[in-house]
Amino acid sequence: MKVMNKKAVQRKKLPPLVLLVSTIAHEIKNLNNCVTFNTPILREYLKKLIPIIDDYAGNHQDLELFGMTYPEFRNDIYNLVNNLEHASSRINDIMSDLMEFVKNGYMGERGWVDLNQVIEKGIAVCQSQIRKRVKSFDVNISENLPQIYTDPKALEQILVNILINAVHASDKRNSWVKLSIKKGKGIWRDHLIIEVSDNGCGMNIATHKKIFDPFFTTKAPREGTGLGMFVTKSLVEVLGACIEVESDAGKGSTFRIILRKENPGSRKD
Repeated sequence: MKVMNKKAVQRKKLPPLVLLVSTIAHEIKNLNNCVTFNTPILREYLKKLIPIIDDYAGNHQDLELFGMTYPEFRNDIYNLVNNLEHASSRINDIMSDLMEFVKNGYMGERGWVDLNQVIEKGIAVCQSQIRKRVKSFDVNISENLPQIYTDPKALEQILVNILINAVHASDKRNSWVKLSIKKGKGIWRDHLIIEVSDNGCGMNIATHKKIFDPFFTTKAPREGTGLGMFVTKSLVEVLGACIEVESDAGKGSTFRIILRKENPGSRKD
């Protein structure tokens, strides 16, 4: 009887929750439209301006902008525009997925995925924060990794959340974050392992136990919602993957995502 009453209460709470999420998603999408619509215009402006700067740079071989040589700056500015477009697209996707999740539970689209592409997109989303906060960022991806059957958007979100978490933990002048992808060994031989390590503040035992709890955060007010790791773990479970965490207070942390190479019952055409 108590279970039935609990479910009834949850059903009564759902419509207001859907309305709240719908309103938030609508407002965020409206704001994001500013980025979506203006980024292509910015790209067109650059197409007109860059040739002019190219001519000037041709006569000034030592030209530097923002601490970069001109060729580096030229490449970086187009990368920034590409990152804006991708981030804007991801915001819309996340809002749509959030609405779907609230209404019907998570319903992602799975398929055969090249991990290199997922990693590239995930890094692009948080590249600016990595550059701003971390002294050294190393990526080590094993060669000839097989494709895996998974949801690329969910996997990208998992990677972004873990990378941002590592970046925000940076508290040293020689801070570093390392990302690696490798084939599993032993009991994990049928799996691929994504590992993100840092030499940041780390966690004590009490924090370690609560890291995946919703709304738990060690950040200052208005700097974190406490939902990043909760969402990460939820998505990991949806994908049928595993997540492991090792951490020492003051020394850093390692997050490890263990993915099956193939989805049981699926077959690659």
